[in-house]
Amino acid sequence: MKNLILFTFGYLAIIICKILNKFIKFKITVLATSRIGHLTQNFELILLLAPKNTLIFIGPDNKVANNFILDLFKKHKNVFFSKVFKYFYHSIFYVNPNSSILIVWAKFNPKFSFQLKYKSKIKLPYYTNAKINETISKFNINKNFVGLHSRNNLYLEKHSLNDKNFHDYRNFNFEDFSLVIDHLKKKNNSIIKLGETFPEENLINFQTKIHTSIDFGSNEEIDYILNKYSRYNVVGNSGAGNISSMFRKKILYINYIPFNLNHLSKCSPGSLILPKKIYNKKEGRFLSFKENISIDFAIHSSVDPYEKHNLTVVNNSPQEILDAVIEMEEILINKNNDDSIKLNDLFWKRITDNNSEEINYLKNEIKLSISTQFLKNNQNLYE
Repeated sequence: MKNLILFTFGYLAIIICKILNKFIKFKITVLATSRIGHLTQNFELILLLAPKNTLIFIGPDNKVANNFILDLFKKHKNVFFSKVFKYFYHSIFYVNPNSSILIVWAKFNPKFSFQLKYKSKIKLPYYTNAKINETISKFNINKNFVGLHSRNNLYLEKHSLNDKNFHDYRNFNFEDFSLVIDHLKKKNNSIIKLGETFPEENLINFQTKIHTSIDFGSNEEIDYILNKYSRYNVVGNSGAGNISSMFRKKILYINYIPFNLNHLSKCSPGSLILPKKIYNKKEGRFLSFKENISIDFAIHSSVDPYEKHNLTVVNNSPQEILDAVIEMEEILINKNNDDSIKLNDLFWKRITDNNSEEINYLKNEIKLSISTQFLKNNQNLYE
């Protein structure tokens, strides 16, 4: 009965929308607003995919990861949000998933994306230096501050977001920033733990003040400001980095996994990458860079895809993370590094025999680079 109602409504909706489109050009889509990565990245793609002079009707989730950012999106010309649009979208999709009326999920997430070579169409607010300093000084944050983020499962659990897919291999401990925090403290930087912080995350072992969402209360504008105006942010492969990529801001990605061309194409331009290593338990060795980057497990899996293939994921050490942070600071002041150029040229040359277009895009257009010290310490993995 439910399917019959869905089919009937969808069929009628298609007819009505086709008639209306003769007079008013519009597209219907949905936006996963419950997770910050989907909220930011997918809205940007919607703007890129929608034809000019076309109204965009968007159906959001019930849960919103950041209402301040969503409210910014709602101010865009020709963009309208309502949960009603979700019903239109899903009923039309049920009848015809290829309907020209829809902007569909598959287009949000192409395997390899060229999205970040374009200037973002998202219109963002401007803050004067005086306003930024006034805002952060309320929380005793220095004008020089760095954002750190480590992925775990607490956000999904606490907000009852039933993601049945296994992503634990992307997690790592915030404690692994210990050497980085000492380094930043010596340089008089304030340290921000990006994203939502929960009581289970024990930060009392750090003798340095770590500013967290607990300090900021429910002020979601602060989350935006901290991501935007930090000196740089250090994140794993998680949605937290998508706020920075929305600004086309250089990011240090650590513990990066999956480490393949498709995922690298979603890294913010000019960023530095520190990947996780993969150990083959059966053969008793680490995978080469080429083998690692060739792995293309389905990310939508209920089991650990690495364990399933007798592989172990090895997190970056605190020293590896510190080395990458020091290199990131050199990148930001445009300090030349001949070793980086040489080792990265070799890396991009060795990792694949094909995909020259993709390699050129990653290396030369959005200018991603791999941690120099990591490449230097693992030259045996070039083969």
